[in-house]
Amino acid sequence: MQALIPVTPTDRQTFLQRTLAFKAYEIEELADVWFFRPAGAVLAYAARALRLTPSEVTVCGGVVGVLAGSLLYDERYGLVGFALLIMHGVLDSADGQLARLTGQTSELGKVLDGVAGYATHAAIYIAIVAGHVSRGGSPWFTLWAVAAIASNVLHAQMYDYHRITYASIVVHGEVPHEEVRRVPARWARAVLAVYRRAQRRMIGRHADVESAIAARATGGRVAEADRARYRASFYRLVRGWNVFGDNTRFYAIGLLAWWHALDWFPVFVAVPMNVVLAALWLWQWRADRRFLAV
Repeated sequence: MQALIPVTPTDRQTFLQRTLAFKAYEIEELADVWFFRPAGAVLAYAARALRLTPSEVTVCGGVVGVLAGSLLYDERYGLVGFALLIMHGVLDSADGQLARLTGQTSELGKVLDGVAGYATHAAIYIAIVAGHVSRGGSPWFTLWAVAAIASNVLHAQMYDYHRITYASIVVHGEVPHEEVRRVPARWARAVLAVYRRAQRRMIGRHADVESAIAARATGGRVAEADRARYRASFYRLVRGWNVFGDNTRFYAIGLLAWWHALDWFPVFVAVPMNVVLAALWLWQWRADRRFLAV
């Protein structure tokens, strides 16, 4: 039993990685490490016992998320909606952990996960706008929601890309690759292809970083020197991109619901979060240029 008890920080990290099926422990948010992942692990093991598939858990998470977003129409239920958004986050963690625990990871699963997330955020914005208008607010408030939705999509793209790329290169030592052709459903391949093309336009020079690493790779395995350089160059940046995960938006909703000021949520996403995006993009561009210059 003594060998199973995490004593040192390294032991605790190994224990958490094995128990909670982390994709990349070193870049996980603290809330994920200490709450969402452990809670998601409980649901993942329960779902495996019930013979549920990761996709079924994803759909459940999407339903909970849409219900949570809908409750934001009435500020009296704002905190209930926030609590359900946290539950949506736990289910979102559970489906990925279940996929890795059972070896059922797939590109289609990633597409469904994205759809569930977008449906949740669509419900949030629609409910907040509808509630604002129903309380006598201006219909022009819709423009703030449109700007926030566009920003939300961009934020999610950058968050996903940098985390997935870091995990592939540094954690797994593999050249990042796309699996569009392996997705069985034609509609899903089309959606994923559009998603990848849009993402490539947004990442700037980091595509060149990927190409340079791939050119030096052997059999799809990243050279150890490149793994070390990538970690040194981009670890802090990836931690910075974490601010664009769902947690930040959900925390903001919780605070605004507490203050009965949910109408300010689209403004929060469209203004301060985009200021942070601009700062991180510039930081990323400079880091990419330095990496390529060596």
